[in-house]
Amino acid sequence: MDDDLKQRDLSSKPDAQLTADERKELKRRFDEFVGIMRSQGMVPNQPAAKPKRVEKWNPMTHKPRR
Repeated sequence: MDDDLKQRDLSSKPDAQLTADERKELKRRFDEFVGIMRSQGMVPNQPAAKPKRVEKWNPMTHKPRR
């Protein structure tokens, strides 16, 4: 890739107007950023835990309350 492309500010350019090389450069920058954040422990390596499933209370199947 071109050194000029690595130094270029692509933040003000709409996604629809990006060339293939510019998209690759943005992807490379993002992957580098995520790698740095992971190395510092700011991004977890595992996906977030699924929320616990809530079971609807049914008085016929549960023990009686005191």
